[in-house]
Amino acid sequence: MINTNTKIEDIVKLDNAIMDFFNKEKIDFCCNGHMTIEEVAGEKNISPQDLLEKIEKNMDANNFREKEGLDLEKFKDLSLKEMVASLIVDHHNKERDLLFEIDPLLNKILSVHYNHHGKELMKLHSLFADLKKELEEHFVKEEEVTFPLMLKNENPSPEIIKKVEDLEVDHEKAGSIIKEMIDLTSWFKVPEDGCNTYEYTFNLLEKLVKDVFVHIFKENSIMFEKYIESEEK
Repeated sequence: MINTNTKIEDIVKLDNAIMDFFNKEKIDFCCNGHMTIEEVAGEKNISPQDLLEKIEKNMDANNFREKEGLDLEKFKDLSLKEMVASLIVDHHNKERDLLFEIDPLLNKILSVHYNHHGKELMKLHSLFADLKKELEEHFVKEEEVTFPLMLKNENPSPEIIKKVEDLEVDHEKAGSIIKEMIDLTSWFKVPEDGCNTYEYTFNLLEKLVKDVFVHIFKENSIMFEKYIESEEK
């Protein structure tokens, strides 16, 4: 049973499919998943009860349709080693491939559609470059430094916890860039005169940011939380 004091991240843990609703409503369930329904409603200047009812309605609707392949329940039950392996294979590698594929496509539509959409595409190109740099550097920090330290030290030291917190700061930076991209493009809406490449590129961008949201949620709200809690036991 959820109420206006329920955290957004806890709702996602209850119902993975609610992520689509949160994305459409621009409710940050990854970097700001610690916020309650009441706090989110306050930011959006809407009634907490109205937001609660909308969330409950969407959760009820999700019970009547097959959920997509976002099984957080299985992820929560993995060991730390298995979580790390899953994150690298299912998200780091996937997002690296998407970044590599999107980069030349974004340059192409910038060139072809500059006369009519140059301002938006120039800004999007710049934001994508920032996101690509942020993610690629973040992947290396995780894979080469923090993840190995976590695996070697089941009981987290203050130094390792600080590195984990630094990763969460990286997540916030990536999340902020993505929010700018979403606002700029109205959730990657292709203009009427957009070509097939334009549409394909925006579809890939949407696929990328949705994957990053799930990736950040798994790390912040499940793996890091589970790891840090082990210090308290």
